[in-house]
Amino acid sequence: MGFIAPNLSAIVGSAVAAKLMGMAGGLDALAKMPACNVQLPGAKKKNLAGFSTATSQHRVDYVEETEIFQNSKRSGRLLAAKSTLAARVDSTRADPSGNTGKALREEIHNKIEKWQEPPPAKQPKPLPVPDSEPKKKRGGRRLRKRKERYATSRHEETRKQGAVWHT
Repeated sequence: MGFIAPNLSAIVGSAVAAKLMGMAGGLDALAKMPACNVQLPGAKKKNLAGFSTATSQHRVDYVEETEIFQNSKRSGRLLAAKSTLAARVDSTRADPSGNTGKALREEIHNKIEKWQEPPPAKQPKPLPVPDSEPKKKRGGRRLRKRKERYATSRHEETRKQGAVWHT
């Protein structure tokens, strides 16, 4: 496999690369395949030999047989994408030495290490300084109606002043 697809075998290994190429129908067919479909070839149900059928629905595919996937279970989609890129490089014979595959493998390892780092601690956010003066209230029809309802009438104003109201 190192001669036919050196970049692909550098990422997923020779055995898995051969299985992927066999299921796809060759290196050119694998290179034309989208990355989301690379996970699907070889997907078959696990046989649990008489155990619960609820857990037997889990599928195992060729990408999951790689060494990288065994170390980090989240890397399936990333492995499929990078292996598709490597297959495209191999189908065009752009890098027969396999350096592109090695670089992609290092990129995968770096991303997995970054995923495994703990998230940064959140800094406590101080409360804002309260305003000393009250906020202005918005006007509008409701406010005008309320002021009208609770406003003092002319009769009350004159009574407060001590004058007598004449009609």
